[in-house]
Amino acid sequence: MRPQFTPVGSSHEGRPSLLVRYASLPDVRRAIDTLEAEGIDGDHLTIVAPAEELPHGTDRRRADSRVLSHTMVALTLGVLGGAVLGGLVGAAIIGLVVLAWQGLDASGWVFLLLTVWFAAGGAVLGCFFAISKVVGFSESWPLTFEDEPDGAVWLAVFDEIDEPEELVSRTHALELVTDPEPLRPTR
Repeated sequence: MRPQFTPVGSSHEGRPSLLVRYASLPDVRRAIDTLEAEGIDGDHLTIVAPAEELPHGTDRRRADSRVLSHTMVALTLGVLGGAVLGGLVGAAIIGLVVLAWQGLDASGWVFLLLTVWFAAGGAVLGCFFAISKVVGFSESWPLTFEDEPDGAVWLAVFDEIDEPEELVSRTHALELVTDPEPLRPTR
């Protein structure tokens, strides 16, 4: 008989469409990111556990440090990449404008300032793009930075998935339960 699962910090109750078991919290984080990239709403994903295995909490500073280190590399690359791309696009556009208006006074300053303006805009767009691609929107995504539990971690999916067996290979799951028991509310 399977253990009765409880949603961890979630408002989800009832019967999920799938329960998927993963070896670790980073594996669950990657699965959440993969499922969200494939169109599953983050609100339909939650970590579940047998009631006796609910996490007891992690020091907030340690968990926040893990989130920060996970996002900072992507954020830095997004900002720098966006600034370079924005600067190149701006230089091309402003270069054409400066060439078209030959009588423009201080064309060097105009070219420089507007190219920097495009680079700054590209950096902002790169920041938003990086964060949207790296940060999961599931209510359980922050829980994947907690201290590692002793056993495997279960993810409940409250949305229909076309080919659930393929989900196991795409997200490197250990086990798939297609007809799970209803979830009990958290105490």
